Amino acid sequence: MHHLNLGPDLSLPLAEASGQCVAILGIRGSGKSNTAGVIFEELLAARYPLSIVDIDGEYFGLKEKYEVLVVGAGENVDIELDVDAAPGVAELSLREGVPVILDVSDMLAEERELFVLEYLTRIWSLAGKLRKPYMIGIEECHEFIPQGMRTDLKEVIARIALRGRKRGLGAVIISQRSAKVEKDVLTQAGMLFLHRVVHEVDMRVYSELLPWPKAEVKEQVTSLGVGECIYLSGQSIRKVKIRPRHTFHGGFTPSFKPVETPKLRQVRGEILAAIHKFKEEKGASLSEEELQQRLEKLEAELALKQARIRELERRLRERQAPPTANPAAPEPPPEHPVPPTFDLPPEVLRKVERLLKRLRRLPIHERRLVAFLAAREPRSYTTAELAAWADCAEATLLAEPPTELVELGLLSCERLARGITYRAQLKAFVNRAFSGFLPELGPQGCHHLVGYLRGRLCQLSALEHDFSRIA
Repeated sequence: MHHLNLGPDLSLPLAEASGQCVAILGIRGSGKSNTAGVIFEELLAARYPLSIVDIDGEYFGLKEKYEVLVVGAGENVDIELDVDAAPGVAELSLREGVPVILDVSDMLAEERELFVLEYLTRIWSLAGKLRKPYMIGIEECHEFIPQGMRTDLKEVIARIALRGRKRGLGAVIISQRSAKVEKDVLTQAGMLFLHRVVHEVDMRVYSELLPWPKAEVKEQVTSLGVGECIYLSGQSIRKVKIRPRHTFHGGFTPSFKPVETPKLRQVRGEILAAIHKFKEEKGASLSEEELQQRLEKLEAELALKQARIRELERRLRERQAPPTANPAAPEPPPEHPVPPTFDLPPEVLRKVERLLKRLRRLPIHERRLVAFLAAREPRSYTTAELAAWADCAEATLLAEPPTELVELGLLSCERLARGITYRAQLKAFVNRAFSGFLPELGPQGCHHLVGYLRGRLCQLSALEHDFSRIA
């Protein structure tokens, strides 16, 4: 049976680490990255397939002794990859047992998150079918599984860490800020390497993980030297020293002494050729419709960021503006009298009431939008113009668009050169939603119905003055 030789007094059976969630915690310079590197070295020596999410581009040194494929966007990658190719490389790694380092050091935060999400999602779904032993290392994991925040990537990583064992998946999570890591994941880790910490909040986390009094936890942890840690697994708890890495550590602290990068092992040509072929096929397989959808998604994300910038700039201007002696009281919303029913049939009026009942459940800013646009049909307005009238941030309209109003057909949405615009289309809505009544109503009755509906919609903006749901 293969053992993981982690230090002079710590040798673990490989089976004991397989499928485990392993947590390595400690401040920068305490030796946590060395501990992670040693674990990865031992796994590679045992030909145990793995992937490492490398946020700082420091694990390429494993190639000094082991054949590891480095992909992503960084100085030391074998192949530069974008988000589209991530699932394919994940499948190659899991099916063929190819060790992979995801170097995301040169990616922006959102690109990095999407890249890792696509990769790990494919690993998770495929592992359910293949059920092969496989380990996933995540450096600076507090960036991906932060405490108190929900993201799609966090959900996938937590799923792998907490429930991956049944699919053969294990995880090694590394962080210098234990207090920022999702508690549910830390407390369920089956194997812990606790290096030195100094922050009180991190010490409190250690106190929750270790079965000692708080005073003893602080005494033991603060006495740890570089490379030393408290090892906790099951009933075993002891102080250990982890051996130095055998391979080059790309995360060394810069100094005036020259550091020479060693000669690194090259990945087999057939692996690189398979990935190049996959990239070409993936690029060629994208249809015009898929490209258009991707363009629209990126444009929407850009519009959302621009709106948030404008909103922050507006808030900054308001704070920098000198205070007025007697600030004017906000103008009350205009009163809208109940419109005449024009002798419309009772069945039509009941249908209008059912529609209004549905609309009253919408957020206040959406009710204000439909009232504003109904009163000004057929003019169209950009999200920036609508946000000013509805007294909400433009980012709110972009992040939470009035989808239900558009699906009902009360509003139409267009993407124009001046931005995303909305306008009311009450006549088209009446022609479709009340089509069964139109023969009886006739042209004049249809005109009256549109007018009556417009008047009732205008009343929606004055129903309540609760601004709590407006960002």
